[in-house]
Amino acid sequence: MSTSNYKKKENKNVKALFSVVCLCIVSLGLIVYFSTTTGNKDDTVNEPTTIVETTEVQHAVTAKETTQKEKATQSTTKKQTTEKATMEQNENNTPYKSYYKYPLGEAVTKGYSEELTLNKTLNDYRAHTAVDFSGALGDKVVAINDGLVTNVYNDSMYGLCVEIDHGAKLVARYCGLESASVKKGDFVDIGNTIGTLGKIPCESSDGVHLHLYTKLNNQTVNPLDVMSKTE
Repeated sequence: MSTSNYKKKENKNVKALFSVVCLCIVSLGLIVYFSTTTGNKDDTVNEPTTIVETTEVQHAVTAKETTQKEKATQSTTKKQTTEKATMEQNENNTPYKSYYKYPLGEAVTKGYSEELTLNKTLNDYRAHTAVDFSGALGDKVVAINDGLVTNVYNDSMYGLCVEIDHGAKLVARYCGLESASVKKGDFVDIGNTIGTLGKIPCESSDGVHLHLYTKLNNQTVNPLDVMSKTE
């Protein structure tokens, strides 16, 4: 082989080797580039710190909101179940616990009874859900406790009546008056005169007396029990 041909062949081999080396370098660069890019994407998505922080924040907010909702619900329930009395309650007008004054005197002519008893005037049997206090025409009738006058009216059966809200949902009706010295909207103190004694049409056969009727929580109750008195 001539020297000229040998040099040409050698140059071709060098060029081929150089091309192969360049191709390997480019390929290696591409592999490193895509590998690095893909790895960064995966690390960003699966970054554990981000997941932990998100979970902790969501949990804290949920717990706080739940507590606030429970408190709000309890507050609403309490408001709905707590009813305000028609007259403010004080130490002198709590049923069964405070001092009460007799409305006319201590003489009881007919006591409270939910059983049927004879009504001599009407000649029939009916419950006597009140207490009758004996007296004379014109005697002063007084309030058994502090209260707000809610009504003054004439009744065909029970004559002139004065109705007083004594607080704590206790309402008393003073029936059989001849005259009233109070009017609707007046506030009375315990022992204040509310009128004078008269007659009761439906109980005229029982003589002159005051017919005291009481309701507690809208339920008829024995006035003597309310006042902690006995016959």
